Formats: sequence, structure tokens, C-alpha cells
Amino acid sequence: MRFRWVRNTDGNEDAVLTMTLIGFVVVVLKVLAAGASFTVAGHSVAIGTIDAATIGALLTPTLGAYVAKKYTDRKFSDAAAAAKE
Repeated sequence: MRFRWVRNTDGNEDAVLTMTLIGFVVVVLKVLAAGASFTVAGHSVAIGTIDAATIGALLTPTLGAYVAKKYTDRKFSDAAAAAKE
């Protein structure tokens, strides 16, 4: 079984973009569900709130890796194109 990665703007499969998107979706779902409680098979499940430190801990590494990857891709693709000329 092959994992399906999200495609970036160049049309290539991108693992870092996929991880960034998953992290963002997790944070958004947690923010939207904060304070909710429901019952599953007789057990009460409560979803707590999310604080800014947790959001930062989830989003900073993935967004930072994505930006660094885009910068590196642009830097070396431009250098490779100039070397071919």
C-alpha cells in the first residue's frame, strides 16, 4: 500500500506539505471542538481546550520545515538552471 501525499504547486508529491496540512487540520479541529463533550458506548468523552503553546508546538516545526524546503528548492533550482546556461 502506498501513501498518497499532497501535491505541491509544482505538481510533485510533497511529504512536508502533507505533514504541515495534517498538523494544521488537527489544530483547527481541536479549536472547533474545544469544550465539547459526548457519549460513546456509555462512556463520556470530553474534549479540552487548546492553548497557544500547544498550537505553537504543533505548527512551528511543520511550517518551518515547509518554508525551509521551499527556500532550498528555489535556491538550488535557480542555481541548477543558471549552471546549464
